[in-house]
Amino acid sequence: MGTIIGFVILAAIDWYLVRKTGLHIHQWVSRKYEEYLQGKENNK
Repeated sequence: MGTIIGFVILAAIDWYLVRKTGLHIHQWVSRKYEEYLQGKENNK
């Protein structure tokens, strides 16, 4: 039962991100990670 609830929560988060940013969860996470790495390089 917990797995089903987890999938529903992930689907809701994904739906929200697609509406707000146009990106799915994995795309949004990879974009944020790239920004983090670029920021880290610029600080050196």
